[in-house]
Amino acid sequence: MEIAEIKRQAEAHRDDLVSIRRDLHRHPELAFTENRTATIISDRLEKLGLEVQTGIAQTGVVATLRGSRPGKTVLYRADIDALPILEAVSAEYKSRTDGIMHACGHDAHVAIGLTVAEILAGRRQNFAGNVKFLFQPAEEIVSGAKPMIEQGVMKGVDVTFGIHMGNDEPVGSIALHSGPAMANVDSIKLIVRGKGGHGSQPEKAIDSIMAACQIVNTLQTIVSREVAPKDTAVLSIGTIHGGFASNVIAPEVVLEGTVRTFLPEVREKMLNRIEEIAVGLGKTLRCEVKFEIVYGCPAVVNSDQWTDFIRQSAGQLLGANKVINSDPIMGSDDMSLFLKEVPGCYFFVGSGKLDGTSFPHHHPGFDIEEDALVVGTEVMTKAVLDYLDQHQN
Repeated sequence: MEIAEIKRQAEAHRDDLVSIRRDLHRHPELAFTENRTATIISDRLEKLGLEVQTGIAQTGVVATLRGSRPGKTVLYRADIDALPILEAVSAEYKSRTDGIMHACGHDAHVAIGLTVAEILAGRRQNFAGNVKFLFQPAEEIVSGAKPMIEQGVMKGVDVTFGIHMGNDEPVGSIALHSGPAMANVDSIKLIVRGKGGHGSQPEKAIDSIMAACQIVNTLQTIVSREVAPKDTAVLSIGTIHGGFASNVIAPEVVLEGTVRTFLPEVREKMLNRIEEIAVGLGKTLRCEVKFEIVYGCPAVVNSDQWTDFIRQSAGQLLGANKVINSDPIMGSDDMSLFLKEVPGCYFFVGSGKLDGTSFPHHHPGFDIEEDALVVGTEVMTKAVLDYLDQHQN
């Protein structure tokens, strides 16, 4: 399909793109409860004649579009869940479910996926190979990709593509990074146990709050003094809970946080040193420290080959100056698990508001410039067709 025709087709679907996205935005659903969303997806894809599977990882949907001849299989992945955030956007498509909103653009990812499927379904006689559309639940709690993979969704896939809205970039552009592009994230918990007592007699108690404060401060020296600046790591203690009265020395404090890294060896070092320092400091201050880890998803790693492929394909469509080589970010995404199974590229589609009022992802005021829906559809349609054309059997 010529670039002019791809642009024409995407533009012809503009109203439908906006309609789908706004409908999903009005009716957001949290992880593993995306029943309405999954029904909308499956109904539309079945009407297009795709082979549709539902109930994958509870609320996931997978659909396969087959071309007129055998060939390679390209995967497009979109996440579908929303966040437990009270929306502050005043638009008419504002969430109708209090305390839940699409604050990460997943509504847009779905709209683009459905539209790419419709455009390609109308041209299935013109290409060899298959396109698999994967709509994943529970990305926001990093729990949807793993069970989908365990149920065999990556079988037969030759390359993996996905997009994410990017409010840091202008509409009409994409941003991508070869290699580690998004961080690994692990959750940690430190339980600091001392001995309670009266605030007037600290010598008869063991102060868990004082120990916890020392631990929090000292842990930051791992990043500043033990990790090379080029390697990058972020340790954030997000919650601290302890004590129940101003005149009582707390017997226990619970600290919770996240550790974000790109390299496996840095990840291992960070986690080992957190435990060593926390337990050691606790012992020095007469406290017992228990360390717990909840392992998250690995880093998103884009293949050099497929990042270059997207760069060239999108550059022909948008212009090379609209394809931005971005820095890796410390956010995480379980798209990493799909890419670990079958290499590919996960990139951002510029969605920053034209009036300069963009808010970051996961903010109550998050919204996108809806022209990004058309751009995302153009880029992904061309990427899929370019891949299938270049890899015919």
